[in-house]
Amino acid sequence: MKQSYSSNHQTSTYLASSRWSGVTAFVVLLAALLGANPAHAEGCAWLEKYMAPIKLPVEVYPVALAGPAPGDVEQRLVGPDECKIVGDKIIQNMHGVDYRQVTIAISGTVFGFAPVNALALPPLGTGVPGEGRENTFSDHAFMWQTQSTMGPFTPGVGYYKYEEKDTPTSVEVLIPKNPKDWNGMMWVLVHGAGRLPPLQFQPRKPGQFNRYTETSESAGALIDQGYAVVWTRRDAAITDEDSMAVANTVTLDDGTQLGGKGKLGMGFNDNLGLIRDYTVISRNYITEQLGKKPDQIFYRGHSAGGAVGRTFLMIRGMNTDHEGHKMFDGFYLDDSAGGRGPSSYFWDSELVDEHGTFKLTPSEKDYLVFAGEQMKYMSPVVEVIHGAYNGGNTATVPRLFERVPGTYVYYKRENARINIEKGLGDLWKSYEIAGVSHADASAEAFKHPELAADMVDIGSVAIKLTHALVDWVTTGKKPPATRVDAFDVWELDKTAGPAIQLPETACPRGVFRAYMKRPDGSSVGSSPALFVPYLTELRPQVNEDQDKPAGFKEEWLEPLDRNGYLVDMEGSGHRMTRPTIQQMWHIRYSAGMKTGILKPYEKLTQKNYSACVAGVANSLNADGLLTDEARDWYIDKAKTDFIGNY
Repeated sequence: MKQSYSSNHQTSTYLASSRWSGVTAFVVLLAALLGANPAHAEGCAWLEKYMAPIKLPVEVYPVALAGPAPGDVEQRLVGPDECKIVGDKIIQNMHGVDYRQVTIAISGTVFGFAPVNALALPPLGTGVPGEGRENTFSDHAFMWQTQSTMGPFTPGVGYYKYEEKDTPTSVEVLIPKNPKDWNGMMWVLVHGAGRLPPLQFQPRKPGQFNRYTETSESAGALIDQGYAVVWTRRDAAITDEDSMAVANTVTLDDGTQLGGKGKLGMGFNDNLGLIRDYTVISRNYITEQLGKKPDQIFYRGHSAGGAVGRTFLMIRGMNTDHEGHKMFDGFYLDDSAGGRGPSSYFWDSELVDEHGTFKLTPSEKDYLVFAGEQMKYMSPVVEVIHGAYNGGNTATVPRLFERVPGTYVYYKRENARINIEKGLGDLWKSYEIAGVSHADASAEAFKHPELAADMVDIGSVAIKLTHALVDWVTTGKKPPATRVDAFDVWELDKTAGPAIQLPETACPRGVFRAYMKRPDGSSVGSSPALFVPYLTELRPQVNEDQDKPAGFKEEWLEPLDRNGYLVDMEGSGHRMTRPTIQQMWHIRYSAGMKTGILKPYEKLTQKNYSACVAGVANSLNADGLLTDEARDWYIDKAKTDFIGNY
């Protein structure tokens, strides 16, 4: 049965025409059985169940992006079945201020669509049913475009249940013990694809540069600044292997059962309804505990969490709570998954059965036009691009990304160009950071601190950009100009500049690469970019095909990564003896670089190395991209960094 939408999504005030009197009677009966407040009776005092799909508070429903239009899909009651506090302990921020870390376990249901026996466009598919990604349950069509999955997508209900050991679906709410210590604002943190990562902290002290604050999406750094912080945990695995452990299950409207023990699990990786529920539950709890609603709510997402944030912005009216009020006032998007979620959408949506099942087909029309209602629910965006993340498991779909290589970093640069081209340049600022892969030094800090010590840490940049976003939202002060390594971006935005080069990459003593082997023989994937040092003493300069002189050591050669590919440290195209730092700085000068350079016959000394680091650190600090503490740390560290004896 299909059902029309109402303007109010609470079950107690749900209205329907006489055409749907049977369903209306069911809802009224259900409310009567549960009492005046169904959610309270079911154990969730902070959010009532609601009818989904929610009618968006806009006049024109974005069918092509969000799936079937209102009335084409049966409404159903979804939301949290149970919310219970399972933990409440005291922690402290770095200033010694007491915070409560409250764990709210959540079980319930969400609305969405599942691809079943789906088609995928080349190169990720060949037109054979079943090649499309079938382990993601989403309540919109938008994110499937750059995954190449065309459908069909069938609506249904997804089920998630808190289990302390295996599936701790929950929110960790961090609030000051004393409401007077709260700055009045709230951050919602959304992790990337994966199975329920825990909230973690690294030690932090005031008055110094604290490394590894990017752990758990800067949760520690945010409470240090007095924010209320919400760490969300969802079962969001996307690979087939990991999905076999996912506990979420789905019942589709045609009766199909998905997920369950020993079956391909349904990850709630891109489900906006789940994040909306988590946010409202947390907002209402914080209001109850601290005595007032947050003045502003900010969203911060990494990887898939970043892509979810993009979707809230791109689908007209999605950035709202259950009553249709704007939900997130600002977005911090950290290395959005695969660059997915661009501000263009070249797809048509077509219904294929009576349940509201739909499929996508490539279109010549771009359905994203940023004017009128599309802008009403937009919010300022700070986006961080990790310049050394070289993944490329994606697709160049028709009319989208077809002008750039199909790799993640190029897609993200292209997103920055599209944003400006479509008039979002004053609302959406992008910042590429060189030398960092999908995660910064925090990725290795717990298990391999000796490696993390030499990796690029972007925590200081993140803190400055967080301040910039908050100031942008609360005072209207503009953030620093866009910084992306893309000439076509610079042409469109005359204020834009090149990628952020922290001293590690602007005054290099080595390079940073993903997929490297650790000294213990284990290897890293795409997330960490490990430090690969240049030599600090001149060695015979040979390539691997030449006869080696007596005493030559293999470790002097440029290394191979874990996949056997050459780490070309000076761009020769041959496997050579690693360059020394001094040699590399001469090469950089001849290549026209502006920092980390030596003119012909000039020697590398601690003095000119330190001058390079100080110049870069001071410049970034002046541009609002590096904290005072980090600037001072870099300048002091340069005095003792080992650069060799020349």
